[in-house]
Amino acid sequence: MSKKLDSILSRVPPAVTTETNMTNNFENQEKQERIVAEIPSTLKKEIKRYLVEHPKETERTVVLKGLEAIGFNIQDIKIKDRRGRD
Repeated sequence: MSKKLDSILSRVPPAVTTETNMTNNFENQEKQERIVAEIPSTLKKEIKRYLVEHPKETERTVVLKGLEAIGFNIQDIKIKDRRGRD
């Protein structure tokens, strides 16, 4: 290859994450589980209205905050919206 091409390619990050980075990411993430609960239709509508008025919230964050409010130990990082929006 030419020196110019070698120079360009040396600055390109790898296409895959290194095993070390992957291991650290997996170690920091706790396995996620789903819960399912039937709720009254009126409550579901109230939650939807709340979400419209609070666009940074999700059903997940509402449930986690509710659980925290009744005494469950939930780290703030676990409550944060995972969609990556600020």
